[in-house]
Amino acid sequence: MDSDCLVKLTKAGAKEVVLSAMEVHIPYLVKKETVDEVRGRGYQDAFMIEENIDKKVLHLVEHQKEGPLAFPASKGEKEVVSLYLKGGYDAIASDDRKFLRKLEAANIPYLTPTACLLYLYNIGRFEMSKASELLDGLKPIISNEEYTIARFYLEGKR
Repeated sequence: MDSDCLVKLTKAGAKEVVLSAMEVHIPYLVKKETVDEVRGRGYQDAFMIEENIDKKVLHLVEHQKEGPLAFPASKGEKEVVSLYLKGGYDAIASDDRKFLRKLEAANIPYLTPTACLLYLYNIGRFEMSKASELLDGLKPIISNEEYTIARFYLEGKR
């Protein structure tokens, strides 16, 4: 999972639900971006993410890169892709549109925060009311288009 997705799930109040249902790994640079660099500024998200790492419900993975990664992305994104390519992961979770286009071009499967919630709802991890509540928590920080599509999906499932 990259920083963008992790922060959005945290802000929406959905991170705990996702972490309880999915095994989520982050590379060191994502921890650095979401915790270390912002903790001193008093961001509550940073403390919540750090607590999840300490409790080992959010897995911090330090790995050795095999060499330069020919993938046009920021350092944190490259580390996420490098970790994914190392193996053992189903997808990358992100909500950075530019990064998602790069993943799609490279045929790397991905989930957005909204897709994580819809997937968990679909497999019965929570009821419609909880799915709706969590989606509404994401609404201010995702695109209107993504929110509307997700809302139509949920309403069609009733």
